[in-house]
This record gives sequence, structure tokens and C-alpha cells, in this order.
Amino acid sequence: MRMCAAAVCAFALVASAAAAQSNTEAGIRAVLRGDRQTAVRILQPLADDVAHPDPVAQFFLALAYESKAPGGDNERACGLFLRAANQGGPFAEMSAALAFFIRQRELGDSPMMCVAEERWQGGPPQSFVLGPDHRIVFTDTSITVTYRDEDQRSFVIMPPGDALKVVYTPVDVTRPTVARRHFFQWVGWFPDASAAVSSWVLNWTLIEVVGDQWIQVAFEKSLQVAQVPTRPDPTDVSALVHLRVNGSGEVEYEITGGPSPRTALIPWQGKR
Repeated sequence: MRMCAAAVCAFALVASAAAAQSNTEAGIRAVLRGDRQTAVRILQPLADDVAHPDPVAQFFLALAYESKAPGGDNERACGLFLRAANQGGPFAEMSAALAFFIRQRELGDSPMMCVAEERWQGGPPQSFVLGPDHRIVFTDTSITVTYRDEDQRSFVIMPPGDALKVVYTPVDVTRPTVARRHFFQWVGWFPDASAAVSSWVLNWTLIEVVGDQWIQVAFEKSLQVAQVPTRPDPTDVSALVHLRVNGSGEVEYEITGGPSPRTALIPWQGKR
């Protein structure tokens, strides 16, 4: 696929030279040079522009992702090709064909792994900037962590509707080194299938983002229980769970609600 993409890229540069904007053309030339990092930096904002998404930028950004070593980021490339096909433009038919090829030949015909417009609970993806060249993006089907020129994408199945709330909590520690650590709390009400009457349990998950990885730290299934006919509104768990720096300068969490109240140190996961 990568040799095919290079041939397509060379052809497309000639075909689009008259129509491409200067920024888009700079991104195209970065793809041709094999400079994926520069290509992504230039083309990503043009491809993701909400008001005026650029289908040419989407097409070449897909080629940049497909060329990522080792093996290419086929899932992201497939979605971008689909978006470029849906937008129209000079590469619509080629984009549709490449998306079909990747999905059928390389992704096992899985719709979940080839999504044109990723969403979060009916709206745009939920993105958090953690620092320079460091961010995490939540969608209904994936979690992507970008750190410098590396990114890691995990495919997940999030609950439908607005069942899940995501809370970002940065914590500045002094041990074992001075650093800012990045924690996310996932909070949501879910039906309790074991209950005889209509009942909901409040689930809580704590994760930490370290570099280009996200790591699950803790999970509590029943911080609260509510016996009501419909799903309760999203809950502020600040009275039930606390993240804090202890007297030694390390971070810990304390659970004051649910069946197993406890306090636990969160081990250091990064480099010293």
C-alpha cells in the first residue's frame, strides 16, 4: 500500500498544483519529501477546519499517516480518505477507492476502524491540551494520545449518549521528581442489571497520561447507587473522590464513597 500511495502522491501533486493553496502545497511537498511530522503539522489544521475543511489537505494527510512507520496508521488514513471522498474535490473518487482498499484489505472490513467523522456524544471530539505538542482526544470509538511526533490510538466503545463525563485534573508533584502529572476521571451512571428495581450505579475510572500512553490507575464500580426510573444527570464526584499531593510531594487518590473507601499512592510512571 505504501508504494502505491507514493505513486498516487506524485500524480496528485501535479494534478493539484493549480488549485492548491500555498499552505496545502507546502504540506504536499512535505509528504513527497517523506517529512511526515511537518506534513501533519501543516495539513492537520486545514483538514480539520470545521467551517471550511480542505479535501486536498485531507487526502494528503491520509497519505502522510499511511506512510507512518512501521506499517502505517491505516485506521486514521482510511477515515481521512472517507472524509475527502465525502467533501468532493479533485481526489474524491481516488479517496473513495483508497478508503475501500484499506478497509477491505487491511482493516478486516471493520466499520469501527474506518470512521469519516469521529464524534463525542453527538458533538465534536473532546480534546485536551496537556502541554506543547501533547494532547489527548476522546471520541465515541477511540482515544488518541499525541506526544511530540508520536501518537498512540486505542479503539474503544464508549457508552451511547451523554452517559460518560470526562474530567481533566493536572497535579504538580515534587517527588520522585518535579513534574506535572496528567489525570483523567471518567464518571458515568450505568444500569444495575442485578437489581430487582430500576437502579443505577455510578462508575468511576482514573487514568493517567504519560508521554504517548494512557494508563488505567483505578476503578470503582459503585461510588453511588440511585433507584430512579431514568439515568441520573452527570455527577460531580469531588465530594466522593479526591486527587491530592501528600506530605511527601507524591500524588494519591482518596475514595470516601462507595463500598470500599480507601487512600492509595499513585506510582510514578514516567522517566525521572
